[in-house]
Amino acid sequence: MALTTETDAGDRDVDCRDAGRADAGAASRREPDAAGATEARDVGRRGGARVWLALVLVVLAAAGWVYRDALRERLGVAPAAPPVTGAADAAPADPDRVTLDAAGQKRIGLAFGTAETRRIVLPLRVPGTVAFDERRVTHLKPRTQGRVLSLAVQPGDRVQAGETLATLDAAGLLDARNGFLAAQASLGEAQASEAVAALQLKRGQEQLKFGGVAQAEVERRQVDLAKAQAAVKSAQANAEMYRAQYQRLAPTEGAAPGTSAVVTPIQGVVTSVGVTLGEVVDTTRDAVTVADPTRILVLANLYGPDLGRVKAGDTASVESPIPGQAPLDGRVRSVNAALDPSTSTAPARIELDNPGDLLRANMFVSVTIAADLGRDGITVPAAAVQQTEQGPIAFVRVAEDRFERRALKLGIQRSDWVEVQSGVAAGESVATQGSFGLKAILLRSLLGSTD
Repeated sequence: MALTTETDAGDRDVDCRDAGRADAGAASRREPDAAGATEARDVGRRGGARVWLALVLVVLAAAGWVYRDALRERLGVAPAAPPVTGAADAAPADPDRVTLDAAGQKRIGLAFGTAETRRIVLPLRVPGTVAFDERRVTHLKPRTQGRVLSLAVQPGDRVQAGETLATLDAAGLLDARNGFLAAQASLGEAQASEAVAALQLKRGQEQLKFGGVAQAEVERRQVDLAKAQAAVKSAQANAEMYRAQYQRLAPTEGAAPGTSAVVTPIQGVVTSVGVTLGEVVDTTRDAVTVADPTRILVLANLYGPDLGRVKAGDTASVESPIPGQAPLDGRVRSVNAALDPSTSTAPARIELDNPGDLLRANMFVSVTIAADLGRDGITVPAAAVQQTEQGPIAFVRVAEDRFERRALKLGIQRSDWVEVQSGVAAGESVATQGSFGLKAILLRSLLGSTD
């Protein structure tokens, strides 16, 4: 009986364990089923969101297309320009020709110019320096040694011709005056001796007629007269020398005796004063320098090939560094034959009027010289030249709606016109403004584009 009871208890334990496993297995099978259902619901929600998003985008796109013009106007964006029409759709038979009707020409803003023959003048822009004309500058020195008594000017003062600038107490003036007086006295004495000699000769000749004197005495008196006449001429020359010296050193009208004045012979501006009051100066020293600034020089520095292009007579325009001043016109007077060893340049001397003293000495200026190259050439407006990989070209109008591309060989190039050595003949009409549009049409045609 005991054995049977233990066996039954063991069987119940085994049954209990099997039942637990079965319940656990059922629970584990129910958990995946619930997770799958949840995932299915999430997928459904995401799918619905995508559908709604797609619908919203479609609606916005449709609205944007319908109201595109209003949106562009609100945003300030210009609508795309319509493609230029009038060119042939297919590639042209001649790749160097473009056909464009009047409407297409107006659309790209096409303008025209004429190839013409003109004098080839090359503008050269070079730096320059303002200087006084040496022919209009005077360096005034004292006429005699002396002490400075008065000084009437200073640098920057304007003076007139004949104006006294300084006064000296000149000891040399007194010497010249005394010498002049002594020469005059000697001249008077010589003239008196000449008169006595002439009188004695006359008497001797009269006495010789009746034998009162010998012939030898008359001849001696003739010699004495000749000597007296020579002494008169010598005294006259000496007196004239002292007279000129005294007049050169004599004080100006109204000045004190024994003084010497420094007087300017030209009108202009005092540029320097080299003496001071009370200083003793001599005749080798510049007392005052005066320059006339109404007509001045500009020294334009020429480099390399420009030396052979600029010549006397070429026109020039000078711009000062002071804002608001108009350029001044002048002409090249000469080109220096020697180079400056420090800069390897040769100055071109340009003469010009200087109204109102706008330009000052030693001022740096910008100079544009119109260098006449001495030849004529065919030129076209600068806007007519277009650059390509093969070189410069221009479009020549061969008919109302046809244009021909021409390869150019250029010479002198300026901002307003370009010299054409080959490619265009004088009198031909060329496209200027808008010629870039012709180039674009030609390139598009060559690439086979029909847009």
